[in-house]
Amino acid sequence: MNLRKIGLYLNTVRYLKPSQIYYRIKKTLRMNCSLGVYPKKIELGSEPASLGTIDELDFDPVFLERFPAEETMADKLTFLHESETFHRNAPWNFPNRTPLWNYNLHYFEYLFPLVKAYTDTGDRRYPDKIKAIIGDWIKENPRGTRPGWEPYPTALRLTNWLSIYTHLESEFKADPQFHKELIRSVWEQYDFLAHHLEKDLLGNHYFEDLKALILCSLFFKDGKMLRKSLDEFHRQCREQILPDGMHFELSPMYHKLIFEDVMRVAAALRGADRKDDEIESCLQSMLDVAYSLEEGLDRIPLFNDCGNNVTKSLDALCKAAKTHFDLTPKYTDKLPDSGYYIFKQGEWKLIVDAGQPGPTYLPGHAHCDAMSFELFKAGKPVIVNCGTYAYQCDERAFFRSTAAHNAVQIDGVEQSEFWGAFRMGKRSRTEAKVVGEDFIEMEMTDQDGQTVRRKITLSADRLQITDESAGNSLRAYVHFSPKCGFGDASDAWPVLGDECSQNKQDYAEEYGIKKEVFVFELSGAGKIEFNFVLEKLIV
Repeated sequence: MNLRKIGLYLNTVRYLKPSQIYYRIKKTLRMNCSLGVYPKKIELGSEPASLGTIDELDFDPVFLERFPAEETMADKLTFLHESETFHRNAPWNFPNRTPLWNYNLHYFEYLFPLVKAYTDTGDRRYPDKIKAIIGDWIKENPRGTRPGWEPYPTALRLTNWLSIYTHLESEFKADPQFHKELIRSVWEQYDFLAHHLEKDLLGNHYFEDLKALILCSLFFKDGKMLRKSLDEFHRQCREQILPDGMHFELSPMYHKLIFEDVMRVAAALRGADRKDDEIESCLQSMLDVAYSLEEGLDRIPLFNDCGNNVTKSLDALCKAAKTHFDLTPKYTDKLPDSGYYIFKQGEWKLIVDAGQPGPTYLPGHAHCDAMSFELFKAGKPVIVNCGTYAYQCDERAFFRSTAAHNAVQIDGVEQSEFWGAFRMGKRSRTEAKVVGEDFIEMEMTDQDGQTVRRKITLSADRLQITDESAGNSLRAYVHFSPKCGFGDASDAWPVLGDECSQNKQDYAEEYGIKKEVFVFELSGAGKIEFNFVLEKLIV
């Protein structure tokens, strides 16, 4: 191992919590990673509790459209814009697809359109198909089989199966043999998850684990596990949900996923007559963040790992919050703890990222997007970050790079030192210096300790970006949406700098599909500046 690689590992490991290293060692040695308690044994013939679920989320039209019911009935499954004909008595793993695609196969989200079709039509083909698919999974995926029994897909599958059970309880009970096998499998997965918590990763993965433990402990009336998992869930809420309401991994997409988790836990506890004020106290600020970032937009903003085809829609989240908790979103334009700031001028909306890459011990979903921004006109993206596309792929390095964002770098150095699919060594630091009504001034120190100051101003007629770093060479990138055209380009963007070039780059507003965008690269010494005339930007 050469010195550079040794340094890379050291700069990665030094930010981890000691507990992460400890539990990674335990995981490597195949030892239990638990809360210190384990699920109680279920008694033969015992009746599980009825769990509440959230129809507004289960049957979100935007969500259901991703998995057409008749395709699933014909054993065709499409995840992340990639389709397969699936024979369920074959191995539940496609070597030609990414780990993320195979994870989606084991989540079982694609069954909700069948539940909805049955609710709407009463056609028994749909619950029969649901039972067949679940039965085949149970048969073909014995305990510990990968990837289905990895903790993260297990946690998501348990959540989805419990919601499906709520909707179809009478149909399942009408088939005693299937019902017995289903309850046995749910308990076995619950028990497996309780022994294999992702304490080495933490963050959103551990949050999903705890959510599933809470739901299962309510389902099986397991008071000891419920008390322990709730205590840890409280602690993780305090750690992972920032004071301004944003999830601490600083991805608008993962924020919406975690917000959904908190709502599901809160609703299930209410249904069990165990209303939890501490958990519910998180909901208003989390709702406000999701609403403020995405309000009026055609898609989710693309900061850090993010895509438009994963979460429930903003509309569904808002409806669920109103129906179940009587919460109405409040717009806020300043999120100082997460570093997001929002500016509006008429039909223009600008979102700026002045935050850190993410939690110091968990940068897996972070990008080199310090001081980057996205600009929208009447909800349509105009200036865009390039998105994520996929996790385990050759393109991963580009989509995390500075060049994939409306960002600036010093002397050709990446803002932070990314490697692998989810690793980060040395990292940047960013601080919002001054925030006005129509501008923000920020300062970023990159992985090498070099500093650049950026000012972004959105006035009534133009967007101005100025970068300054005395004695250093700067290069800034600005990417235009594929649907953005230009008027008379001769005076559309006066620039200050030594060289401005136009190229094309990959862009992925959704996971699994790439488009091309125009990117303008401006370089110069000491100071560079873009000055965009808004009326020249046509969408």
